[in-house]
Amino acid sequence: MNYLKVKSTICAILLLCGTASQAQQKKNKNVIAPGAEWKDTNKNRINAHGGGMLYENGVYYWYGEHKIPGRSEADKAGGGAHCYSSTDLYNWKDEGVVLSVDYDNPDSEVAFGCILERPKVVYNESTRKYMMYFKLYPKGMGYKYGYLGVATADSPTGPFTYSHKFLGADSDEGSGDFALVKDADGSLYHFTVRKPDKAFVVGKLNKEYTYPEGKYKVMTEIPAHTEAPAIFAKDGRYFMLGSGSTGWDPNTARAFVATSLLGPYKELGNPTKGVNPHNGMNEEKTFGGQSSYIIKVEGKKDAFIAMFDVWAPEHPFDGRYVWLPIEVESDTLKINWRDEWDLSVFGK
Repeated sequence: MNYLKVKSTICAILLLCGTASQAQQKKNKNVIAPGAEWKDTNKNRINAHGGGMLYENGVYYWYGEHKIPGRSEADKAGGGAHCYSSTDLYNWKDEGVVLSVDYDNPDSEVAFGCILERPKVVYNESTRKYMMYFKLYPKGMGYKYGYLGVATADSPTGPFTYSHKFLGADSDEGSGDFALVKDADGSLYHFTVRKPDKAFVVGKLNKEYTYPEGKYKVMTEIPAHTEAPAIFAKDGRYFMLGSGSTGWDPNTARAFVATSLLGPYKELGNPTKGVNPHNGMNEEKTFGGQSSYIIKVEGKKDAFIAMFDVWAPEHPFDGRYVWLPIEVESDTLKINWRDEWDLSVFGK
């Protein structure tokens, strides 16, 4: 046997194995790629639009709108609320539809054909219930009356059972996009844009987190038509991210800061910078997205992630997710575009 030929063959095999190994490592690398297709651990596209996050016992739970493939927003795209779980924020396990619309009873308040958007979940320590809230527009009524729908569960993965709805915001037409913030004392506050005047308001929910406890406060320092609020706290300051109101079309993000959760807030302007290569949209259009939630990264100091949705009303299932790290410097926010990133940007 030719020794040189054997040696050459072995070297070639080792080189190929090494190249394949490197390719596999790159494929399995834990990264977040904003605007790219994101699949769950079953290799299916993640279906959790307009989402929010709950963290418990080392696990993140991502709740979002379940969109029906092949249907447009005008053609009853919504199927309820979907949940995914993860321990690392990169890899997501499908926990299924944890709150379904009612396909059998056309008289149900959550009958198929209703509009169910932006689900958020909080835990109530006093009742030991997981409380899900969502924008709810009754079937056949369009966006005229904006209710806050309420569902409950005994587990973060449900199933959630629809309970009731309320208009809130001291308005006969209710409210729109919202954020729910639990303060240090356990009080839960509902921040939302009121219908029909588009004023931004805040109200406190009762101890059971089921209904408003009293009147809502108009936050006059927040410009009218501020939608998609998302709030987080850092070093005694409260930061809010939001957007303008232009229907399904993206617009410029807006940010605010206050030393009290209930304000007054100071406007900071647009915190975003860069271009989304998937659609060519820059900071003037918030990368083509709209804010939905801000994730606190557990185990890391001052680590927060802004969640945006790139809506696709004609094909909602195809909407993409843009997650980007937030840089906080004193009273300012920066959210710069990154094609790919991981949690090491926050340090150890």
